[in-house]
Amino acid sequence: MSGPDGIRTLIGVDPIVTVALKAVIAIKAHYDAKQLRDQIKGIESTVNALGRRIDEVLTVDVKAAFGHLETASLATSDRLRHTELMLARGSFMRMTERPTESLSRPGHNELSAQRVAAIGHAGNYNYFLLNDEPRLALLEAYRCTERFPALGVQLFPVEIFSRDYRAAGRAMVAREAGRDRRRAGHREALAQHETSRAEYYREMAWKVPLAGAVFLGFLAAGAVAPPLAGQAGVRAAGILAGTGNRSITDISLRKPQLDLGADASDPPEEVELMRQASAESARHRLSLGASA
Repeated sequence: MSGPDGIRTLIGVDPIVTVALKAVIAIKAHYDAKQLRDQIKGIESTVNALGRRIDEVLTVDVKAAFGHLETASLATSDRLRHTELMLARGSFMRMTERPTESLSRPGHNELSAQRVAAIGHAGNYNYFLLNDEPRLALLEAYRCTERFPALGVQLFPVEIFSRDYRAAGRAMVAREAGRDRRRAGHREALAQHETSRAEYYREMAWKVPLAGAVFLGFLAAGAVAPPLAGQAGVRAAGILAGTGNRSITDISLRKPQLDLGADASDPPEEVELMRQASAESARHRLSLGASA
C-alpha cells in the first residue's frame, strides 16, 4: 500500500524511517545540478577535515565520478543520462570496496580508506536520488553511517536520524585527523632516525680502524721519538671526533616516541554517540530491507 507521498506503508517499519524517507523524497523533489554541486562541496569539506589529502590518482577518479553524476543531471537524452549514471555508479562501488581490498597492504592508511569508502557511499546516495530511488538512497546513507558513523552523520541529512549527531562526529573526525598527523610525523622521525644511524655506522666503519691505525702508528714511532707516543691518544681522538661528518658520540640509541597529545583518545560520551548512530543506522537499514 502506498501513501500520498508515494511511501510504502508497512506494519513494523520504524517511524523514524518513514520520516527519513519523506525527508529524502522532499530533497529529491527539488534536486538539480546546483544542489548536486552543493552536495559535492559538502562531501569534500567533510572529508578534507580529516587533514590528509587523497592520493592524486584517486582525486581524479572522485572528480570524474561526480562529474558523470552532474552530466547525468543535465542530460536531455535518456541514453546519455543512463551511460553517465552507470559510469558514476561503477566508480562509487569501487570506492566503497577499497578498504576491504587494501587493509592487508603494508603501509595502509586506514583513515584514508574510510574516507574513500564514505565518498563512495555518498556518491551512491546521489546516484539513487538521480534515479528516483529515495529508498535505495536512504539505504546507502545508513550503510555508510553504520560503517563510518563519524563521517556518515555529517554527509547525510540530519532528518534521517533520531537525533543530531553532527557535533560529536565533527569533533571525532578532527581529533582523529590530529592523531593521524602525529602518526605521520612519527613515521618520518623514525625514518630519519634510521637513516642517521645508518650513516653513522657507515662512517664509523672506516673512521674507527683509521683511528686505531694512527694510535698504533704513533705508539710505534714513540720507540724512536718518545714524544710521539704521547700524541697517539690525542691524534686518534681527533680522528674520531673531527674527521668526516660525525663524531663517535653523535649516535642516538633512543628512538623517537609517538606522542598523540591530549587528544590520544575520544571522550566516552562521543564514542557512545557514534556507537548509537551506527546501531541506529543498522536498525533502519534492516527495516528498509525488510520492506523491499
